[in-house]
Amino acid sequence: MISVIDITNYLRNCGITSLLEQAHFLAQADHESTGFTQLLEGTRFRFARALELWPSKKSEILAKQTETKAHNMDFCPQPWLYNTVYGTRMGNEMNGTADNDGFDTRGHGIFQLTGMDNRVRFLNWLNRHGKWLALTMAGLNSFLLTEEGAVLSAIWFWHAEGCSALALSDDLIAVTRKINGGINGLTDRRQKLIKYKKMLGI
Repeated sequence: MISVIDITNYLRNCGITSLLEQAHFLAQADHESTGFTQLLEGTRFRFARALELWPSKKSEILAKQTETKAHNMDFCPQPWLYNTVYGTRMGNEMNGTADNDGFDTRGHGIFQLTGMDNRVRFLNWLNRHGKWLALTMAGLNSFLLTEEGAVLSAIWFWHAEGCSALALSDDLIAVTRKINGGINGLTDRRQKLIKYKKMLGI
């Protein structure tokens, strides 16, 4: 498990010094990584939950459920699910869709960095800052599961998506949309934000 102290050290070293901004970052990271313990997006999604999370893929998910004669509480097959929900977007489609890109580029790190596009952009960011110059795309997934990779990828995403200004205006919903793409888990994120504000003395 990655400690909050270690994360705040990374934040300060990367220019995130406002305690309010740190609280927002920590709240989002805590939620996304299940208390800084899960650095890889899980593979066990029940059909009912998959339909909630990826409504745009409803027809494909329902078709697979019918094909496999599965119940709502049965688990979706993998790598089929991730290839279905991620395999045709976020840069994963650039080399075709008859591969496991969706599964291979599922969420990694404390912000669950997802997709080939984000991986390319993060790797370029590392190289521009003179970090991990020998790192290639082939080794990136493993790096994202280390403490440094898990946190740095989240900091890169935070900056790249313009989260700083939203956090400094204390806009939890807007920050959540940037991190999650929606407002999944908003109640938990709000509770965690309250926790980290108190912890940091805000």
